[in-house]
Amino acid sequence: MRLLIQEYLEFLGYPVLLAPDGATALELAAGGNLSLAFVDINLPDMTGVEVMRRFREMGVACPLVVLSGNLRESYTDEIEDLDVDRVMEKPIDLDDLERVLRQLAGEAARTD
Repeated sequence: MRLLIQEYLEFLGYPVLLAPDGATALELAAGGNLSLAFVDINLPDMTGVEVMRRFREMGVACPLVVLSGNLRESYTDEIEDLDVDRVMEKPIDLDDLERVLRQLAGEAARTD
């Protein structure tokens, strides 16, 4: 799913930083300005909730979009506290993905 989203967003002209796990996502966030972050709730090394919490602690203020195939009710309260902009259920519809991207990141984030 991650590679499909990357390919589609790059096709639309958006630069993409890809993280296979939470630790990599935190490294990428520390190294630059993110326009938007899509965060899977289930990562191999930590939960997406933990990643988003650490983003906020680091001062990352970009919009956050949660991707989940199985969003447990226990996460919903935690997500609300993190100022999450959207929750998208998997499988992701690419038209919905593009619509969310344009609403939250805007045309300014495109590279073409």
